[in-house]
Amino acid sequence: MTVSTVDALLDAAEAEFAAAGIETGSLRKIMRDAGVDPGAVHYHFGTREALGAAVLDRILAPLNARRLELLGEATCSGPPSVAQLIEALIGPDIEAAHLLHAQSPGRARLIGAIYTRPSDFVTATVASHFAPVADAFRPYLVAALPDVGFDLIAWRIRWCVFGTVGALLADDTAAFDRPAADLIADLVQTLAASLAA
Repeated sequence: MTVSTVDALLDAAEAEFAAAGIETGSLRKIMRDAGVDPGAVHYHFGTREALGAAVLDRILAPLNARRLELLGEATCSGPPSVAQLIEALIGPDIEAAHLLHAQSPGRARLIGAIYTRPSDFVTATVASHFAPVADAFRPYLVAALPDVGFDLIAWRIRWCVFGTVGALLADDTAAFDRPAADLIADLVQTLAASLAA
């Protein structure tokens, strides 16, 4: 594979999939925007789904690695609080979106779309990426929220925590002129309260 061609395709696919979805985004537009020959997607990736999986992997792998890193930091001096767990879960998304907002708004919007309007394909792909993270966080969440069953914790994380973060990131008008740490702190305060309610 030619690295520059693959990177150009992934960059163009991120923007197109953020705007139109992985299942309905135009492969022709992706190849045109990438400045590559027609058929390049099929040559380098084989299928739309493989291209979509590569795009999601490029986004999700570093986010989930950062989540596990933050979890490790939060647990090194004792049991973490709900707020520390929420910060470890959402911090990577906000940090990434903050950095990408100016240079790659398509990627920031795609992160939001993953959480707010996932297709079956996206849901399955995200679930496979997120499973090790969920396994790592689960005992700490259960210990921090002993009066809330894990099924309800998982539901609140999906809809209250990542639903809120996804809506923020998917919004073209979202302002990222505040420092990422301030935005994370505000979100953590609100989301921790909703998770523990």
